[in-house]
Amino acid sequence: QAFELVTGDYLFEPHSGEDYTRDEDHIAHVIELLGPIPPHFALSGRYSREYFNRREHRDVLVHSRSAYSEKVFHRRELRHISNLKPWGLFEVLLEKYEWPLDQAAQFSDFLLTMLEFIPENRATAAECLQHPWINS
Repeated sequence: QAFELVTGDYLFEPHSGEDYTRDEDHIAHVIELLGPIPPHFALSGRYSREYFNRREHRDVLVHSRSAYSEKVFHRRELRHISNLKPWGLFEVLLEKYEWPLDQAAQFSDFLLTMLEFIPENRATAAECLQHPWINS
């Protein structure tokens, strides 16, 4: 709601489409703003398989002409939305709302502490009250 108060817009405004649900669009908006969801967190949901595909990505690491190793990554991609356009909160404030650099930096730092994917990593209310953006 802090974002809505300072900009007049919703932070996320998902819509359903022909091939995807409103919930999947909401997840896509979150990923575009905050970056990839940590795999263990994405997989922990009861309905994660409804929204995510498991994709295997292989990287071949060459050590010398005769030696190499292969590293396999498993990542989750949205099942029905593939062309995400990352646009971080700091950049949104600068580009869309034309905020001054210092204000965009402070406010995005404040808000991002509350938008951590892992609940244990999120700022508490008491910590938020101590943030420089609140106290400036």
